[in-house]
Amino acid sequence: MTPRPQVEPTRRAILLGASNITLGLPWVVPAVEERLGAPVEVVGAWGHGRSYGEPSSLLFRTLRGIVHSKVWQELDERPAIENHALVTDVGNDIAFGHSPEEIIGWVTTVFERLERLGARTVVTGLPVERLRDQSRWNFFVFRLLYFPQYPLRQTEILEKVDEVSGRLTELVTRFGFHFVHMERHWYGLDPIHIQFTHMMEAWEKILRGWDDGGEEAHKRWANPRRAVELYSLRPERYDIFAEKFFTPQPCYQTKHHSPISMY
Repeated sequence: MTPRPQVEPTRRAILLGASNITLGLPWVVPAVEERLGAPVEVVGAWGHGRSYGEPSSLLFRTLRGIVHSKVWQELDERPAIENHALVTDVGNDIAFGHSPEEIIGWVTTVFERLERLGARTVVTGLPVERLRDQSRWNFFVFRLLYFPQYPLRQTEILEKVDEVSGRLTELVTRFGFHFVHMERHWYGLDPIHIQFTHMMEAWEKILRGWDDGGEEAHKRWANPRRAVELYSLRPERYDIFAEKFFTPQPCYQTKHHSPISMY
């Protein structure tokens, strides 16, 4: 059982997204602790291939959509402390064939809930520049590796990316949240995942939005042992084939006594 923190956190980081949070955890968690001051209560819904609105599967594992995740019930029931939120990977659902209307509808629901929680929210844009300069060969390999079961056409994807990106920007402005542009050089041949060589730079810039730019935090390399531990975390509920699995939360505690709960 995960030990309780020695000092109760007075700030909470709500992380919502898909693969970029999952892959970035070894950089995200230390950056969150430095930006907000440890211990921080880290809670959220993320995972490879996570959809904002529908169940999504990767190989044999299925996760509920973020809007249907138990994270919202948990946030309503937990003590009221200062909330900071990160919303990222909004474009993931385009590859699953969902329309811009559906995607923006789900994200609007997420924004409304975060607004009710009084969360200081940072939203990342889509990697529009990298997706636009993708060659046909690069797109074919990308689709084959990540979304082989979906009949995606490059022109259709780019049209949806432009529409979702524009509507997302308008939505962020309407709610008064902080928008972060995703830099072209953060991506390589893989056009949707931040390169490991740019993780530190990217997450430092993204999380700086919690204090409207603020001071630049100390750049830290990910600790290899803790990276393995963070990559091994399991959500509160996930399905493998038709069988349901449950993991007690919080599922991890950092050396600075920040509990992490994943839904």
